[in-house]
Amino acid sequence: MKRIVFYSILIFIFSIGIGYYYSNLWKKENISAIENENTIVSQNNITETVATEEKVSYDASFALKKYYNQCGHSEINYSELPQEIVNLSKDEIEDLYSAWKVEKFSKDEVILSQNVDSMCNQHYLLTLGDENIEVYHILKDIKNLELYEKTNISKEYLTSEDIVNLKEGIYVYGFGNLNSALEDFE
Repeated sequence: MKRIVFYSILIFIFSIGIGYYYSNLWKKENISAIENENTIVSQNNITETVATEEKVSYDASFALKKYYNQCGHSEINYSELPQEIVNLSKDEIEDLYSAWKVEKFSKDEVILSQNVDSMCNQHYLLTLGDENIEVYHILKDIKNLELYEKTNISKEYLTSEDIVNLKEGIYVYGFGNLNSALEDFE
């Protein structure tokens, strides 16, 4: 009977020792796992910071804006988004369009601007041709003209004041104003 008690106590002490050993081993593994998780979380934070750089969405609006130095006007033209700038950052677009300035940038909208050393294409000069009123498009300045249209408005139906004004030239800005001026002569 003494042997049974002795072996029971020995088994009891041995099982406590084994339990203690595995308990410490389990704690070390958990601490190691927690440290690994923290490392992974830290790495994810770094990756997320890089991933939050704003890039152009495939359905963003796109516009080119020109500032004309000689007349002080500007025009903006919206067009379809060029496929080569989808998923690009602001810096990448600046590199791709080096002649333009990125005026506005977000994932939903890109506006590029440029200064142009000329007049915009909304300047016209009305003059009297041989028989009819002629419309000239002013290119860079009043000396650089391009025939825009020869109208069917004959000088025989114009007043003497209109003829004098047309011989001097009538400056018109804007397509709508051009149409109004021509309608006044009809």
